[in-house]
Amino acid sequence: MDRLDDRASIGDQMFRYARATDWLEIENHRLVFIKDCVFATPHSGDLAGVEAVVEYMTRVLTQFEATQHHISNIWIEFTGPRTATAVSYVRAWHRYPDPEKPDLILWGEYHDKWVHVDDVWRIHERRVLEAGIEPRRDGGAPNPRRAKQ
Repeated sequence: MDRLDDRASIGDQMFRYARATDWLEIENHRLVFIKDCVFATPHSGDLAGVEAVVEYMTRVLTQFEATQHHISNIWIEFTGPRTATAVSYVRAWHRYPDPEKPDLILWGEYHDKWVHVDDVWRIHERRVLEAGIEPRRDGGAPNPRRAKQ
């Protein structure tokens, strides 16, 4: 396999995830995740399987008037002929329909495990780590890379 093509394919899938999320084309998450995937945010805990991801996205995203996910600083390491890990930065903006409620903005990282199946790169595991959020709120899992003892 050509690694440049693989990098481009993984990048395309990252952007497909963002479009599926922001355009409320939630069913398209099935094109990005494998069937037995794991997905976790600081507030969701582990969700097992693409059906759980689609259900979660439907429940969470429909509460917003608009969202926009910017993915950058993509780093990919191939761990085998058909496996890879990736870390990317995300800035995720969320607008509530209520104009009195402030926008929610997440700065964080996606930590992914990828597999190449049926000639397509798909996410096997995605963990969202939070670097910061506005407005500030309690709860959620701390980013272990930033936690200081």
